[in-house]
Amino acid sequence: MALVIAAITGCKTGSFYPATPNTDYPYSFRWVPFINPRIIQDLSCWISDKGDQVVAINLTDSQDSNRYDADTQVREIEGQNPYVFVSTTNNDETSEFGYQYIGRTTSGINVLLTSDSEDGSGVFKKLLLVTFEHDQGISYDWDKKVTNTKKKRVLIRKAGEIFLGDRWAGELSVTGNSILVGQDTGWFTVSGGAGRKWFNHDQKTDIKIDLNR
Repeated sequence: MALVIAAITGCKTGSFYPATPNTDYPYSFRWVPFINPRIIQDLSCWISDKGDQVVAINLTDSQDSNRYDADTQVREIEGQNPYVFVSTTNNDETSEFGYQYIGRTTSGINVLLTSDSEDGSGVFKKLLLVTFEHDQGISYDWDKKVTNTKKKRVLIRKAGEIFLGDRWAGELSVTGNSILVGQDTGWFTVSGGAGRKWFNHDQKTDIKIDLNR
C-alpha cells in the first residue's frame, strides 16, 4: 500500500519524520487511499477571516470519521499529481473544495495547492503548508478503570497558508526549501477584470517564496 507523503517513523512525540514505506499512516495526497479533503478544508482559513484558527488535526481518528464524512472525487491531470476534491450541492448551487500536491521541501513541509469555491462565485486558490508528526493523547477505559496517557495519534499540522487569489492560474514547483510561484495567467491578471480585484495581486512575474526555518 502507498505511503503518506510525509510518513512517520519512530514514536517521539512532537517530532517530524521523513517519508518511509509501510509506516503508521497509509493515506496519501497522491494516490489511493487519499487524505480526506474535508480535513484539509478544516485547516484552511476562511476568506472572511485572518490568521490561523485550526492548526492541527488528528488524522488517526479523523480520516474515516462522521465529522469529515465525504464522497471524495479525483480528477486526473496529465503530467501532474491528481486533484482530490469534494463537492456539495445545496439549493441548486454547487460548492467545491479540493487540493493538489505540489511537493515537499527539504525541511519536510508539504505544499498543497487548494481550490475553494465555497462562496458560490469565486474560485479561491491558496498554498497550504503542512507537516506530519507523532503525538500522544489521553483516553480512559470505563470498563477497566484504566487511564491511557500514551494513546498514539498521527497529526497533520498547518505550518502556514499563502493566498494566491481568485481564479489564480500558473506554474508551481518546490525546490529545496523554496516554492516557485509562476506568473499568474488567470482571468483577473489576463483580462484586467475588476469585481474581486482586492483578492488578487496582479502577479505578472515569477515569485520565489523561501521557507527556511
